[in-house]
Amino acid sequence: MAVYEVKWKELAKYMTRQLSITLAVGFVVLMLIRYVSTGFSIETTFEHIHLNHIPFVFLGIFLFSLTFAFLISALLRCARVTISNETISGRNYWLFKKEFKLEDIEKSFLFSSNGMPVVVVDAGKNGDIYIPIHIENSEELFSILDKYQKSA
Repeated sequence: MAVYEVKWKELAKYMTRQLSITLAVGFVVLMLIRYVSTGFSIETTFEHIHLNHIPFVFLGIFLFSLTFAFLISALLRCARVTISNETISGRNYWLFKKEFKLEDIEKSFLFSSNGMPVVVVDAGKNGDIYIPIHIENSEELFSILDKYQKSA
């Protein structure tokens, strides 16, 4: 039996970086839009927040991203993949446990599940398993899955 655990710390770092960048860029864009729409007036643009508080906004964005990413990646620790007796088991999109024979695999493909890259192992009517790319021994796991994938 082979068990492939999710590298949840690596996943948390990745998610923190992605979410921080997204939120920070969004904040900057909103401030630029407000700056232009107020006739290029810094006083009117920043009437609700002082300029010296802007670093605290970015710190808040980072702390929110870190907390959210940690909670999600801790939840995804349950997304381990197990291969035993020619059967694969793992979690689907909704984190419900799925299990099917390796020979039932029809295709596998890279997918972005809400911004998190995963490999979807599709077994047709038997369901699918979402495997985060941040998983231990991913090269070994994906080479095993490639052997069973039906060619089109």
